[in-house]
Amino acid sequence: MSEENENQEGIVRKCTVIGNGATLKGFDFKKITEETIGLTMAIRHWYDIDWFPTYYVNVDPIVLKYHHKLIKKMIDEDKCEKGYLLSKEILKVEPDLEKNEKVIFLEDMQVMRGNPLQYLVEWCSGTVAVLFGVILGYNDLQLIGFDCQYTEMLPETEILDNGSLRITKTPTSNPNYFIDDYQQEGDVYNKPRVDDVHKKSWEHLVFIVTGFVHMNRFPMMIHAFTNDKVEGLSKFFPKKNIDDYGIEELPTREYDPIAENVIEEE
Repeated sequence: MSEENENQEGIVRKCTVIGNGATLKGFDFKKITEETIGLTMAIRHWYDIDWFPTYYVNVDPIVLKYHHKLIKKMIDEDKCEKGYLLSKEILKVEPDLEKNEKVIFLEDMQVMRGNPLQYLVEWCSGTVAVLFGVILGYNDLQLIGFDCQYTEMLPETEILDNGSLRITKTPTSNPNYFIDDYQQEGDVYNKPRVDDVHKKSWEHLVFIVTGFVHMNRFPMMIHAFTNDKVEGLSKFFPKKNIDDYGIEELPTREYDPIAENVIEEE
């Protein structure tokens, strides 16, 4: 971690980590004033609105390999100001990215002694992005667009021989994402696996961040923004209404999810 990214006592460093869930339908990304971490195939929308996050995270092997040309285009054009965190799977199709100083790889961070990413047992791009934000020294993380609920099989989806899924026709209405054409005809992707991958990944993240906070005396706030109809990440973090994003000031306090009883007992 560079000196620029080290947290200093008494200084609040905000960051919004942006998921791609349907609760962000109609959301104005340009109203975000702090630094941001964006994920996976929202690239298409960012090009449409001429706005890009501060950092980009994508550690999904199938999505990286299938969309490598668009991801490489974004990186070559240096659209994200501070950098890109990817899986090394993309090097199989874009080997030159290994030479790019602004691109770092999950696999390299996982073998760094003391790096919290090495403790993730299950992970997805969302949990990696949040933990990446902690590592970068942000101590006020606002999570938006993480609905943690999916329609596993859309009518426009087919299962391939290797178990991955393919969009046979661009959906006219996609309940899983904030734009209906987030997935387009021909796209190949992993089955969401909400219960056995995504939710377990968020559970692991909570305990890793809690340990990091207490061991390093690192004051932190994490809030999950969603709406009343969606549980989202409210099992893991204090919940805020997405309509209040950017309006109310969040109270300063040390983040301790266990003390706040935001993890429901089985």
